[in-house]
Amino acid sequence: MQVRKFLAASFAALLLSGASVAQAALTPIDVTWNPSGAGISNAGPFTFDNVLLNSYLTVDITGTTFTEQGYLRMAAFINDNTPSAIPGAGFPGGSTPYSIYAQLTATGTTSPGVPSTGNFTSLNYTLFGATGVTTFTDANNDGIFEVAGAAPVVLGTGSLLSPGSTTLTVDPGTGLLSSSAQLTASFIPNTAVSGFFVNPSALQRLDVSAAFTSTGTVITQLGNRLRIDGGGGNATFALTPVPEPDTYGMLLAGLGLFAFVARRKSKRETA
Repeated sequence: MQVRKFLAASFAALLLSGASVAQAALTPIDVTWNPSGAGISNAGPFTFDNVLLNSYLTVDITGTTFTEQGYLRMAAFINDNTPSAIPGAGFPGGSTPYSIYAQLTATGTTSPGVPSTGNFTSLNYTLFGATGVTTFTDANNDGIFEVAGAAPVVLGTGSLLSPGSTTLTVDPGTGLLSSSAQLTASFIPNTAVSGFFVNPSALQRLDVSAAFTSTGTVITQLGNRLRIDGGGGNATFALTPVPEPDTYGMLLAGLGLFAFVARRKSKRETA
């Protein structure tokens, strides 16, 4: 029994250490997208290493858990600290305006009260592209944002990779709420619009790291619900880390030990 516990603990530690090494190895890369390749604009390819985001989100806090839903608009693409594309303005010049945005749902845990800290427990999103300018408004003033614009094209999907962190504080100067969050998620390109993904190609999965800061000027509190209307953020992409060969070897060795213990246990029980 003690041997099995020891092996289980060792194997779990190996898995966790492997995951942490992979996450620590994330390095932002240059990415090239082509809006005309997805049919959402006549704009040609542009390269970026950072994305500026606008948040249109609803956060419902119940006790020590929260749910989050809404949209993230990719407002501007930056390369070497210089704008390389602003979709809503049709930049680079001469191209038609277009929209790139994500629709997301998330859950998490948080400490009670304000200030509070927390982590994400789940997140799923779909990245869309659309012709023209897409807008996000809370028409009913209920904290839920509605989207208006042309029918979108699915560009990619993703889900949570790291718990990240969240904070909710009060600005001592104004007395208004301020929130922030950061996390890492997967990014799986839609191969049906492979022409959009110039580099890396649509066959390459990526990781995306995002961070957000929303001040009291864009946060409205409706009971236990927070509406974030235009909060700021940024995102960077990285190649999905591939485990080193020795990591694979250790994982296989751990699985072999588990199989050996299971066989020994089975033989004793049938004897």
